Amino acid sequence: MEASASVRPLTLDDARALRAAGDWRALAERGAATPAQVLAAEPEVAYAYAAACRHLGDPGRAVQLAELARDEARRHGNRLLTADAVNLIGNAWFEQGRLDDAECSFAELLEVAAEWADEEFTARASNNLGVISNVRGRRDLALGYYERAAAAYQRNGNFFGLAQTHQNLGISYRDLGFDADADAHFRRAMEMVDAARAAGVARAETDLQVLVGIAETERALLRARAGDGALAGALARRALQRFRDLGEPWGQADALRVLAAAARAEGRGGDARGLLDEALAIAREHNYLLPLAEVQRDRGLLLRDTGDAAGAVAALTDSAAHFRT
Repeated sequence: MEASASVRPLTLDDARALRAAGDWRALAERGAATPAQVLAAEPEVAYAYAAACRHLGDPGRAVQLAELARDEARRHGNRLLTADAVNLIGNAWFEQGRLDDAECSFAELLEVAAEWADEEFTARASNNLGVISNVRGRRDLALGYYERAAAAYQRNGNFFGLAQTHQNLGISYRDLGFDADADAHFRRAMEMVDAARAAGVARAETDLQVLVGIAETERALLRARAGDGALAGALARRALQRFRDLGEPWGQADALRVLAAAARAEGRGGDARGLLDEALAIAREHNYLLPLAEVQRDRGLLLRDTGDAAGAVAALTDSAAHFRT
């Protein structure tokens, strides 16, 4: 992101305040105006800038900054910031479809957390390793990781972590075909977001809104699969608007894909095609390989069903290539 001459560099206090407020765009703009030597001297500033880049759909830059933050935090003996940076690196690798790199980062986090007997980071690492296992089709392993994370979060009274874990459990049960169990976990995730707000957790409201948006998107997909296109569309449109307000491109791409599924459930193939094309453009722009693979799979199936065999083969071949990545 280019910095204008009028943008002030970040201070540590400003970085903390902007991150707490979830003002990712201002954080990224001011981070871009901050000299490299300041980022190296203040690894927490580099970490906050990395978090902003990730939220705004630049995971490559997020990895660079988070690696700087990790190395400097480790050099200064800041264990908490080191673990936060390793976790962010893993998430950013995951968003680029680099599952091996992401898995290595989360395994490193799990090892460090075990060494420190830190249940918070043990739970985070377990949650993220579960996500990777689920993407790779290892459902039983994923569920084991999630149960471990849930137990740790429950002991610590961490409602935000529990919301994330129920979200992940819902996705795994959905992929196993247990839609009722999946929906129960998505609803439980939203309840945990409310509990987190009531408890006054130190999380940006934007983080909580993202979790709600994901739950709405996933519940919409369940309704579309059940043939209730009207309800699915209402839920997906609400999630899409939420993600647009938050400036979250990953969520927008996924909500558009699910909105297309809702349109198909109502027999509106033309609308579905336009929505999938829009989702594909977002996934390509930000190099989100998993959403790109899912969108191309859905586009391929739609093109097949509407008689475009050549287009279907091209989309499904592209989808398979990105799933393999």
